[in-house]
Amino acid sequence: MRPGFHIPAFDVTTSLHYAARASCDVDEHATHISAWHQEYDQLSRGCFTGMVRELWIDAPRLQVFHEHTGQRTSQHCLPWRGAVWFGIPDGQNGEPLHFSGRLQPVDRERIVMAARADDGFALCTPQNFGIYGVVVDEAWLCTELDRLGLRPFLPPAGGSGASLRAASLSPHLHVALCQTIESMLSLGASGEAMQGWGRRTLGYLTDQLLRLLAGTAPDAGFSAQRQSSQRRLASVLTARSLVAHPLNHTLSVEDLCMQLHLTPRTLQNHFRSVVGESPAEFLRAVRLNACRRRLRASARGTTVQDVAAQWGFFHMGRFSHEYKAMFDELPSQTLRLARAAH
Repeated sequence: MRPGFHIPAFDVTTSLHYAARASCDVDEHATHISAWHQEYDQLSRGCFTGMVRELWIDAPRLQVFHEHTGQRTSQHCLPWRGAVWFGIPDGQNGEPLHFSGRLQPVDRERIVMAARADDGFALCTPQNFGIYGVVVDEAWLCTELDRLGLRPFLPPAGGSGASLRAASLSPHLHVALCQTIESMLSLGASGEAMQGWGRRTLGYLTDQLLRLLAGTAPDAGFSAQRQSSQRRLASVLTARSLVAHPLNHTLSVEDLCMQLHLTPRTLQNHFRSVVGESPAEFLRAVRLNACRRRLRASARGTTVQDVAAQWGFFHMGRFSHEYKAMFDELPSQTLRLARAAH
């Protein structure tokens, strides 16, 4: 072995798990990243398609994945406790991305985002969006950074958005990060990660991944605007929570302004900044998504009319038309499929 060259401890007792999970429903898709708690809303119209390819390593506790979503989504994400998350859009889509209340400039297609998992984060993603994820135990990560002689690159500790950061990537660094994660996933998909040489290769790739992430630096502009971004995000998430609750269908945009102590113009600006839509457009999509969740969880005796009325849809013809336009199936089809699955 060359002096100073270290083989990370991916020994025969380390448990590795690889999975590829496809979905045609946004809620089902949100459950496909292991050990995360997530809530997704579909924002664009059409049949949803999603795919997650994931490699999970028990010791050290490390998770890498690639996620693809076919429709625009609003995502509220909480990875497993004690972890740090890094997200790298794969660069295949040049449309705007919103990260925890801030629109990432369209000229910044190559970025890395980071968050401490205990605080969570939010994304609003465009159609046909792909992202690589790295989730790692923070205590182990700090130990490895010290072993490799790398400077800490963790997002700062603290709540209210302090634990978020974003950084621009050079084309070379972006390609290297994506290729390294893809190589790790390929080892898992082929089963070669279970072999001795595969585990050693996985260890080398993990060291390479940490060195590449250490080459990123937070953008000063992101840090400076973090507090205002979090205020906008908090307003949007509160509005979503109120509207998603059944029997709150009488809440209007004006009512939300009063509850959030915001002017209509300020609320409009918050929604445009966080999700790229007007309050009325976004909250109507939230209500449709809430109806779909209830229909998919319904037992016998539940009717489409009962569910629609709970979220303020009283004209069944109009509701069916809007529902089909959003999800590419009638609400009666969703209910029938749910009953057949129970």
